Amino acid sequence: MTTHVTQPVIPWNLVFRRFRGHELLPKKIHQKLGKLARHLCHFPEGTVHLHILLERHPKKDLYRAALTLRVPSNILRSEKENADPIGAFDDAVRALLRELEGLKAELRRDAAWKRRARRQQLRQLKLAGFAPAPQAEGEGPQSFQDVLRALVEANHRRLLRFVRRQLWHDVSSGEIPAGAIDPRAVVDEVVRQALANPQRKPADQSYLLWLYALARRELARRRREIRQRLAAGESLEDIRPLTEEEARLEGYDPEQPLDLVERLLEPPVAEVRDFVPDDHAASPDAELVRRELLAEMRRAASHWPRLEREVFELSYVEGFEPYEVAMVLGVSEDRVRELMQSVQERLREEVLQQAAL
Repeated sequence: MTTHVTQPVIPWNLVFRRFRGHELLPKKIHQKLGKLARHLCHFPEGTVHLHILLERHPKKDLYRAALTLRVPSNILRSEKENADPIGAFDDAVRALLRELEGLKAELRRDAAWKRRARRQQLRQLKLAGFAPAPQAEGEGPQSFQDVLRALVEANHRRLLRFVRRQLWHDVSSGEIPAGAIDPRAVVDEVVRQALANPQRKPADQSYLLWLYALARRELARRRREIRQRLAAGESLEDIRPLTEEEARLEGYDPEQPLDLVERLLEPPVAEVRDFVPDDHAASPDAELVRRELLAEMRRAASHWPRLEREVFELSYVEGFEPYEVAMVLGVSEDRVRELMQSVQERLREEVLQQAAL
């Protein structure tokens, strides 16, 4: 049996400033992109884009090459100058390769890469290849802000779901009234801040991590504002919360999937599937049991300390590694691991209590 093998095609665009490159320049650049391509085969097709800017210095006889590589959760950049545009490009490629090596080292820590389905998918991939020609003039991102905007758009719904879950916990625990904070407004402000000041991203964070940190900071600011207004006896602006159906249409399911809890519980202590029928079973009774257990888990999580809730969301729901969670929360990695252990113990206790009922 022949295995179908796919070869991801990576789009790229080329922008000139203050000079017009000769027609053979794009072909020469494409020939040199193979060094980058062999490092990009692990990313799904359609999630990678390379923006190349070649710019002539306005006063000196120098050329600047700026490479901006967008991957699913980050943006890598390199800039170099040289008396020749191809020389500047070669230097920028070498610098970007060093950035890629660092990114690959981080990705090797990602638990998702260890999953069997992911390993099987990787075995079916050939080396990625850049498209034979750049996108037509004017197509694709024309600046770094355009590249960042594309990354934000790709992760917008994921970020919105994260904010909604945080607010659901806040409302369930009685910290803020329902509808007091509009999750869409929170994400819109995060996007505005990121696009207005991309240089403020900490050097040790990916752009996706930075977006989550900005969202957490903006939520904290709005919570303080709500508490201050309530303490002053002010009435809150009436923000109509989305109905459950409206939220689902926006890509948000308020129910946490049960497999999140399963991954937290290591045998032989307990496993959710020991107590809950298969999710695919057609029995209404099975679905009722599933929803009741799920509701109990969500209720319990809403009364955990805030840091434990945030560690649960960032680690087990969003899939970030402990060192990444530590960056978002601004605490040590050891502290994150302590909180993860506490979360696991709480969930085990909840499952065992429900099983005993």
